[in-house]
Amino acid sequence: MTAPETLTDNEIHAYIDGELDDDALIQVEVWLAAHPIDAAKVHAFQLQKRQMHRLYDFAGDEPVPERILDLIDDNRPSAWIPGWQRMAAGIVLLMAGAIGGWFGSGYAGKPESAGNQFVQRALNAHVVYAHDETRPVEVDGTDEAKLVTWLSGRLGHKLMTPNLKGAGFKFMGGRLVADKGDAAALFMYEDAKARRVSLYVRPAMSGGDTKFRFIAENGMVGFYWNNGPLTYALSGEMPRDDLLHLVQMVHDDLVSRAS
Repeated sequence: MTAPETLTDNEIHAYIDGELDDDALIQVEVWLAAHPIDAAKVHAFQLQKRQMHRLYDFAGDEPVPERILDLIDDNRPSAWIPGWQRMAAGIVLLMAGAIGGWFGSGYAGKPESAGNQFVQRALNAHVVYAHDETRPVEVDGTDEAKLVTWLSGRLGHKLMTPNLKGAGFKFMGGRLVADKGDAAALFMYEDAKARRVSLYVRPAMSGGDTKFRFIAENGMVGFYWNNGPLTYALSGEMPRDDLLHLVQMVHDDLVSRAS
């Protein structure tokens, strides 16, 4: 399987719409994990798609307005042009706003410490996989023991999947991801409101500490910290205090089970 040299808009839309075969899907996911600009573009398109569904899914049950039928009967295609132009302009503005907001709020002016770089990679992975409607995880949560054994072997450290049921989050599963050439694990959880959080784990980085560090970017928040031989990052799209509550649950559960 040859890695792509670039990613076209057609490939991005095929990925979002679930039209890629398994080989192509893996290639695109690997590319997105390493290219935050394209990952942000995917995030913006997926956001637009969900908004369009929320606004217009009901329209298929509605009768066609008489004025539209009149336009069809009168065979006046030019009458459609202004509406389509307005729709296209709206989509362009939506995309520009979403992508511009993503990068406008980024890490400008912040020191590019190893921790900041790590949590940025964790946020990028969350963007790519948490919004994937077809395959957000590689191994389903029903095979949790198999998943943990496999990822522990790849990272060279014993991993555990925190229990977040007390906060209403069900374990979805996980996957192996690349983190600057090293193996990392991504575990995903979802609550009854379809909110997803991802726990990104890699071997501990030198110079890290056990304090929770916080990053916010375009509606996404992430906390990261060191715990023994591993570094963790929990990412989600929710208020800071809500995610901090989950971070404390993750930390306390991992510490209690390790002791």
